Amino acid sequence: METTIRVREIMSRPVLTVDADMDVLDAASRMISANVGSLIVVREGKPIGIITERDLVKKVVARAEDPRKARVGDVMNSPLIKIHPDASLRDAAELMLKSGVKRLPVISDDGRLVGIITDTDLVSGASLGLNDILADLIEMHRESVHFDEPREMVRGICERCGQLSDSLVSVDGEMLCWSCRDISR
Repeated sequence: METTIRVREIMSRPVLTVDADMDVLDAASRMISANVGSLIVVREGKPIGIITERDLVKKVVARAEDPRKARVGDVMNSPLIKIHPDASLRDAAELMLKSGVKRLPVISDDGRLVGIITDTDLVSGASLGLNDILADLIEMHRESVHFDEPREMVRGICERCGQLSDSLVSVDGEMLCWSCRDISR
């Protein structure tokens, strides 16, 4: 039973970038229009840092800096804390906790930016892994007692609606809550 989920399986891509020489106002506008909380900062196409909404508040707004004059490169967090696409979600979570960050750019062996993973991605990835484990356990139990229909209810995340449920049941290979099971019939 394989349960290791790799960063590459749940990372978001493409990643929005911003040049280090861009003014902070344009960077903030880019974040808003893309509905993201951060941008990876690049210089000559290479990722060198990250700028977040929190950086904008702490380093520009709270200091009453002019966002047209402030440059992204002056506000960004650097050096970049990054992770490899083949790292496990556990590795990503440990790095986030140790470093105190909520976002990790995913960088390939050749230094290219290939994705980004957030703390929210970790939670969704972990729930996917949990559902896989639960489905495997139900199937193993089913085979060992020769039931055609599983009767035991399992706690986890419904694979259709994403809600936490105390009554998941495997239906056609999906772990479903009572509400989604009723819709399937």
